[in-house]
Amino acid sequence: MNGLTIRLRIPDDARPDTPIFCDDCGKYLGTWDEIQTDFEKQGGQDGVFRLDKGRIQRIR
Repeated sequence: MNGLTIRLRIPDDARPDTPIFCDDCGKYLGTWDEIQTDFEKQGGQDGVFRLDKGRIQRIR
């Protein structure tokens, strides 16, 4: 991990209660619903982070 990107391990059939882990270190990050809710609270795609293809990247 380069400090600016978090790679998420998201199953294809992820549901709101699906546990999501860091794909690099295996650390539990929260449920899919918690991660999406937190992402939206931080501005969604218009905030300082971008969620794309299982990666959260800091853009500012």
